[in-house]
Amino acid sequence: MKEKGKNMVFLPPYRVLDLTDEKGVYCGKLLGDLGAEVIKVEPPGGDRTRYRGPFYHNEPHPEKSLYFLYYNTSKGSITLNLEHADGRAIFKKLVKSADALLESYPVGHLASIGLDYKSLRKVNPGLVMAAITPFGQTGPHKDYKASDLIVMGMSGYMQLTGDPYGVPVRFGDEQSHFAPSQYAAVAVTAALYHRDANSGKGQYIDISMQESLNTYCCTIVQEAGWTVTGQNIIRQGATSPWNFPSGLYSCKDGWIGMYVVTAEHWDALAQWIYEVTGNEEILEEKYRGGLLVRNPYIDVLEAIFLDFTGYLTAQELFYEGQRRGIATLPVNSVADLIADKQLAARDFWVELDHPVVGRLKYPRGSMYGEDIAPPRKAAPLLGQDNRRIYCDELGYTADELDVLRTAGII
Repeated sequence: MKEKGKNMVFLPPYRVLDLTDEKGVYCGKLLGDLGAEVIKVEPPGGDRTRYRGPFYHNEPHPEKSLYFLYYNTSKGSITLNLEHADGRAIFKKLVKSADALLESYPVGHLASIGLDYKSLRKVNPGLVMAAITPFGQTGPHKDYKASDLIVMGMSGYMQLTGDPYGVPVRFGDEQSHFAPSQYAAVAVTAALYHRDANSGKGQYIDISMQESLNTYCCTIVQEAGWTVTGQNIIRQGATSPWNFPSGLYSCKDGWIGMYVVTAEHWDALAQWIYEVTGNEEILEEKYRGGLLVRNPYIDVLEAIFLDFTGYLTAQELFYEGQRRGIATLPVNSVADLIADKQLAARDFWVELDHPVVGRLKYPRGSMYGEDIAPPRKAAPLLGQDNRRIYCDELGYTADELDVLRTAGII
């Protein structure tokens, strides 16, 4: 590890070249936030996510995409046209000093322009290269196109999400991007360790989004059940059909989640409901006990329970439920998260200064440790490291840089 201010950063002096789009951008962010020097290699006009909303103050601008600002913290930026022969020649020079390369092009694209792993390892035998694609580099689906929605469906994720009597539902945000990025970050880190500690050789890492999401979301449990029963496990929706209360329920000002497991939990909840509503039925002996006891009475109990929650706010239910030893949690909005005392106490929000949008709060992620620093810098301006990389490191003159820029190579 290497000293950097008051914090230690884990991954220097590793240099990572990031060629990913949305499918792998989070991988470079994770490695960069952990201390690696991650250089985003963008086409001369900028990565397409620079033009993806929402934008800061709703002003479309390549430096104001909130998506780009979040997913590219702790990275640098250079511009380079890999579709041009001269651009590819320059890229190979960059590979010589790189430790890892991240890419998410369609299968075979980099091979078609001479930048596949077989070619690049001749330039740098120690290079670790990770490729993130929808279905992996092999198999009958390797050339198929896919969106986040398609990968969610193909992975089995969507069969678990939605109302049991409705259609499968896409989970919020682009979940199929997070899982492969995290697997790739772990694999790259392990491959670099193996290279430096043992073999001295790089690795090629093949990451399938379908496979990543399948294991990431624990559909393996459902698949194991299929092999035993031959039946597909149905979606549960917002509440469980097997236990009460278990799931999400409306309250006075929003939604709460509650999960009652043991007889002690139920007794505490029933007493609380009685105190608030005065309904004595909830105390009846037939409802007492652990899991499954209340299944025959779910419809009746739900009516009593929703009358109870209608008296209280999410925060009242949260704090009083926790005081009584009941697993009760609010369904937080963004405003709730910003004001959350727990997140504030753990320094979850980090302020970073960007030369165009100024200081903004960013989630630091969930990596904590005495020697783990939060994100170190805001997302880069387009091509902000061109002069440092091309002139200071590769030896191009300022005039040569201007010629390359005019020719559309950088």
